[in-house]
Amino acid sequence: MKKAIVTLSLCAVALIMASCTLSNEEKAEKLVKETLKDYLYHPDSYEPISTRVDSMFIDVTTIEPIMKISGEINDLISKIDKCEMDIESAETSMNIYAPDGYSSQFTRGEYARAKKEKEEAQSDLDKYTKKLSGEIASLKENVAKYHKGEFTGWAVSHRFRSLNGAGSMTVPGEMIFFCDKEFTNCVCYEVSKFEEFAKILKAVDEATSNEDIMDYFKDNSFLL
Repeated sequence: MKKAIVTLSLCAVALIMASCTLSNEEKAEKLVKETLKDYLYHPDSYEPISTRVDSMFIDVTTIEPIMKISGEINDLISKIDKCEMDIESAETSMNIYAPDGYSSQFTRGEYARAKKEKEEAQSDLDKYTKKLSGEIASLKENVAKYHKGEFTGWAVSHRFRSLNGAGSMTVPGEMIFFCDKEFTNCVCYEVSKFEEFAKILKAVDEATSNEDIMDYFKDNSFLL
């Protein structure tokens, strides 16, 4: 009889402990709600809609560097394009004012000015091209680190409602949260922003040369 009572007591304790243990979804929702307090205009209006928790195998610390480097690549490509246009414009002027035996002082001056502009633009072009090569190498390195290949925590897709900035309309939101294994810390991104990031990853993964990566940024500069 005494043994039976002890067994029943242990079972009761086990049931109580099990009831106190939160599921991954519950842990995620708790952390998400806490995190959104610093993100939403009106945290008190927050209403969860759905939460999906998936295992993740990535290094989340590479996300911000990849985004930053991508922005710098986009900026450098714009500067390179401008340099190339400046060189072309300067060469056109040099052809127009090319000195000959009948050149006036004005013509020689315009030729000298155009020649200097071309040299300056070429110097900047060389500088930006070299820096771009380094940024692309850094981008590929971080993308390689992003694909961790081992369990690193949890990716939480979360949809919710909250009041807009004016507090006049309830709008739906959708964000992705990258949480540590214990659901104690996370970083979050709007889904639309992360989808842009995912396109960069795909472009780098599928690229066979630096030119392929550059072409992606030229074609999608409006996304950054």
